[in-house]
Amino acid sequence: MGDAPGNRDPFERSDADLEPKGNQQAVIDGRAACISVDAGAGTGKTTTMLMRIERAIERGDVDPDDVLVLTFANEAAGSIREAVAERLDPEAAAAIDVYTYHSFCYRLVREYAYYLGYSPEFDVVTERKRRRIVGRLLTENEYDFAAASPRGDGSPADLTAEVDRFVQAMSQEDITPEQLQAQLPAVRTLELCNEFVLWLERTAGEELSFDTEALRYFNRDEHLEGAREALVDYGKLISYCREKIAEAPAAFREDDVVRDVDRYLRVLQQCVTNTIDALDLDDPTTKQLPRALFGNEIWRTATERIEQSPFGRLKHYVEFLRLARHYTAVYADYHEYLEAERTLDFDELVRTATELLDDEEIAAEITDQWTQVYCDEFQDTDETQFALITELTEGPDRPDLLAIGDKDQAIYGWRGTDREGLDRLADAYDDHEAIELELNFRSRQEILDLTNHCGYGPQSSKTLREVGRTPGEYEYGREYGDETEREDGEASEDGKDSEDSAGGGTKPSNPPDRVVKVESEELGWSTAEQVATTVSRLLNGESENVPRRSLEDIAVIVRTNRHAQAVADELRDRQLPYEISGSPRGEISPGIRTVLSYLRVLVDSTADAHLRRVLLYRYRLDEADLATLQQQSGSLYDAVMSFEPDADKRPVFENPDRLERARDHLAELETLRDVYPLSGFVRRFRELTRLEWFLTSEERDELDRLERFVEAYNTDSVIQTLTPAFVDALEGTLQGGGNERTRGTQSTDSIDVMTVHQAKGLEFDTVLVPYLSDEEWCVESDYARRARYRLLAAALDHETESPLLADLAAETVGEEWRVLHVALTRAENHLFVFGSEYDYDGEESELAASTAAACLADDIEWSVTGQRMDLWSSLRESFDRVQETYPETVVDRTDEIALSAGVSPGTITYYADYGDRPVEPLETREAIETVHRLGRLLRNGTLLPAADAASYGVLDDGGSAGATGRVPSGRRPAALTTDTVRFPVETLSNATELPVAMRHSYTAMETHDTCPRKHYLDHVVSAIDDPGGGQFRTVESLSSGSRLVGTVFHDVAEEAFYREYRTREEWREAAVRQLTARNLLEHRGAVLACIDRYFEAAAPVFDEPVADWELLAAELPFALEDIADVDGDVVGYVDSVRRTPDGDLAVLDYKATAERIAADEATQLALYARACEQRFEEPVSAVGYVYVGDVEGSRVDLMAPDDLPPWSAVLETLEAVDQPSFDETTPGDHCRYCPHRSLGCGPEEYEDVDGGGKRDGDGDGNGNGNEGPKAYASDTVVDD
Repeated sequence: MGDAPGNRDPFERSDADLEPKGNQQAVIDGRAACISVDAGAGTGKTTTMLMRIERAIERGDVDPDDVLVLTFANEAAGSIREAVAERLDPEAAAAIDVYTYHSFCYRLVREYAYYLGYSPEFDVVTERKRRRIVGRLLTENEYDFAAASPRGDGSPADLTAEVDRFVQAMSQEDITPEQLQAQLPAVRTLELCNEFVLWLERTAGEELSFDTEALRYFNRDEHLEGAREALVDYGKLISYCREKIAEAPAAFREDDVVRDVDRYLRVLQQCVTNTIDALDLDDPTTKQLPRALFGNEIWRTATERIEQSPFGRLKHYVEFLRLARHYTAVYADYHEYLEAERTLDFDELVRTATELLDDEEIAAEITDQWTQVYCDEFQDTDETQFALITELTEGPDRPDLLAIGDKDQAIYGWRGTDREGLDRLADAYDDHEAIELELNFRSRQEILDLTNHCGYGPQSSKTLREVGRTPGEYEYGREYGDETEREDGEASEDGKDSEDSAGGGTKPSNPPDRVVKVESEELGWSTAEQVATTVSRLLNGESENVPRRSLEDIAVIVRTNRHAQAVADELRDRQLPYEISGSPRGEISPGIRTVLSYLRVLVDSTADAHLRRVLLYRYRLDEADLATLQQQSGSLYDAVMSFEPDADKRPVFENPDRLERARDHLAELETLRDVYPLSGFVRRFRELTRLEWFLTSEERDELDRLERFVEAYNTDSVIQTLTPAFVDALEGTLQGGGNERTRGTQSTDSIDVMTVHQAKGLEFDTVLVPYLSDEEWCVESDYARRARYRLLAAALDHETESPLLADLAAETVGEEWRVLHVALTRAENHLFVFGSEYDYDGEESELAASTAAACLADDIEWSVTGQRMDLWSSLRESFDRVQETYPETVVDRTDEIALSAGVSPGTITYYADYGDRPVEPLETREAIETVHRLGRLLRNGTLLPAADAASYGVLDDGGSAGATGRVPSGRRPAALTTDTVRFPVETLSNATELPVAMRHSYTAMETHDTCPRKHYLDHVVSAIDDPGGGQFRTVESLSSGSRLVGTVFHDVAEEAFYREYRTREEWREAAVRQLTARNLLEHRGAVLACIDRYFEAAAPVFDEPVADWELLAAELPFALEDIADVDGDVVGYVDSVRRTPDGDLAVLDYKATAERIAADEATQLALYARACEQRFEEPVSAVGYVYVGDVEGSRVDLMAPDDLPPWSAVLETLEAVDQPSFDETTPGDHCRYCPHRSLGCGPEEYEDVDGGGKRDGDGDGNGNGNEGPKAYASDTVVDD
């Protein structure tokens, strides 16, 4: 789609548009030591920052090498670097330092490594390695909690994952083991508190469950009385627990956590009293209250509307504090391990760099390198990064700071980021200025107002305004000035047909829909089906008041990977092309998994499981050899590397050559890993291992994605060489979801489906946001369990009076609203929202959330519904407000979508035959299914020729008049087996017209000259070879393999052109690689000899060998069309187009044969010369053959075009080829190796050349006893 003025960032188009707008000028001219910019979505955050840098350099305020830019992801850093390069001259752009936070800190720590007592080559502990360290600590130390894993199956791996998550969370929050040990109660204190929890839980399970008759039946007064008495007894137990606390020693009693527990037990008693009053026989669901609120049984069907209970809050709080106290011991040991190994994890890396900036002896030396620091996406900074930035820039002698971000797009709070970081800068700096950017260059005002009017929970948000738009008015000029008619003639952006927009200013009768609401609950089908239907309508131009969209226009943005997969499945069912960013199911294909395993082995020699996979899948080692290796001492890697094929005493292996190859590759890759940067290593890794040969085509695409990832990662990454961190990051990217900062992809030929986190930073013409419901966004099965880390943080926060009573969901609810804000603001022109209300009170048989909430004591601030958002009702209210202002462009299309469910998507007219055959209209879906069914039959080789080939004329079938047969056209030989052929051979000779748009190659012409029948069979109808014909070759049949050798040589030449091989060694390596892949190493000598002859080949008139001539093209495809008296096109491939040393255009053809071709017989070169003159639009000065076969004399025969056969001679051959005939045969020596000898049309002496058959007297190819040929002449296309 074309971009309307103001629709995108205005600074990307012309110098006239480079003037800042709105508050951008204030940002550019600001002089405060610290400027914080809260820039809304689509307001040009990065562009504004770059404009400030540019103007500062132009004014002389700063030199380029005095500027430091920091951001989060390598991808973002790369994008900023590219943008800087586009705006500044190359020298200035190169001088600006652009880093991620981690790479910046890595640089500082490495530069001052000796000062800190580290090696400059210190390791950075990745997330994967951290988990392994934690697992080792748990194994080697006898922690007294090791059997108390609260989740999973209690396995060591489960416990390791739980402790590792704790270490990660504390590190991100910048909470040290010493702080935890000082602030958390003693282990004994927490164990005693946990005893109270266990008493209450056991009693609830015995007295408040449905095992009691009163609560199980609950239909008589005595049942009501019994339930109340059980609750009274439960309240007495609570009183008993409080008494035990009062009687305990002061040290226990006065602990902050214990006092909070005691206060909460008092509140819990009030909840019990309220529940007693709430029990009601007239409302049978109230019998669920006791076990739900005090047994935390909120996972049952009748209680699933309750997400948090009073007892569940207490249980998870005390349990997790107890575990945190235990886990702190492992956390402390982990820090000791880092110190002992003199290594750092990423959080410690940032903290260590911050300490350098706080060191008076060297701080100035570091900070004096820059006078201005720019931080992008500042809303995503965590505690450690905030401390780093303030330490770097705060103070009179430190660089000035510009921090820019968007508080409304702070969606990584669960990773420890602080949305309020921009606001906290005001407290950290005396000279501070805060600026907001609200002028939007991306989205239409209707879309912006939808998000502007949303409540967004307990937080404020900016009011975004569309640039150049008067609020309340419809905009026509932009749509019809820029978004004009598509090239394919379809309707333009805002016209219902092409005529509306042809004039560039004619207004349509109605402006297009900008915001479309769909009430999912009112439709009787799944949300994914609704989305797919809407997408189909958009692509077909059937969506009400939205012009037809293209694939690249549309994105579906969802909350979770599960939603993405559901939408993708439905799109696939409708045959709509889509692309999912990452892998929603976390799947990596087997081939790519092997690549990752190989890389993993190279960074971790102890990764035996990964090496086993590499040996199995890449080197094809069998299980017996693997078992032999694993019986040796040491790791599997040690066993492979110690393998000696020539040793006298060694284990016996079935495939020693494969093992030797694996060993040599590993040894070489170890060397390459240590000497090459990451991008160079990956290229050589691919070249050496040749893993492409073991991957599917889809996996090869993924391998290309790996190299793109390397380019982005290597730009300024912490990891400049292959390390575990790189492999971890790569695996996360390939899986999708491994790194939530990884941006999604934008396709030009597919519908993009991605999560909100992947969509951040992207924009699309048309966005569909489905699953807008509390049930899909915020409902948790046990909120208190999921909020355990927030409870721990509250316990460590002195400002939180009571973590048990406080509502800790406010920030997480706010973040969910911000996630929605990001989703909505990705849309430029059209936004579709699909949603439904979530009924927190549920069905009549379910316990209503409102009933449970009424039982809570007044002191409790939190809700039984956890993170309740009321998302759809809030969005609906906002929609109604915007609709009041824009009634024509903000519409509800639920009814239209509902009607489309019963409408046929159309029909496809399927012509079963020409002429007298009936016409069969098929429903679209049926037609698609038919096509796919036939495709599957084609693919597996079972499609009958008689089932899909057209029938032409009347055939003479043994005197049976009127019999019809079918002519197989365009069939693959593999599909025509003896089981599938159902027509007699003689029918081929009697077929009348063959209405096929034939294409003629030089090989087809050459075959026609040899034998017209063979031409007909091979190049017109693609007939099958005789049974066994493709399995037997003689030396004579392949002229000592010359055709096959020629084929391989041509393929190597083509690869050399595209991969820019220049040396003989590179060509030889490529040849061996291709021969190996085809299992044709027996021809290695012949192919390598051809390559040697090629590099020695020279024309008599030039001193330079042909290999040194400038190469313009290799295997260049051509098509000569509209040739007089020839119906079909002439197609082919030119081997090589070069410039002679004199600069003239030369067309060359490689010949691997031992026979020379005279100029007057070079019909092939005449064709090539004519094709190249059309292609290159300049005369061809020379044509010739390069003989790489074993010929005598010069290896290059150059000819002038005038010496070639005249075009009239070429036309004679083409006219003959254009009228194929089965009847005409030319028996001769060539019949000895013909793959169709069973037809019996060759000389009698060649009929039984391999024995086993008799001549078929009637010529129908069905002679008795004929076992088929044992040799044939290959028609591999090597000359065209």
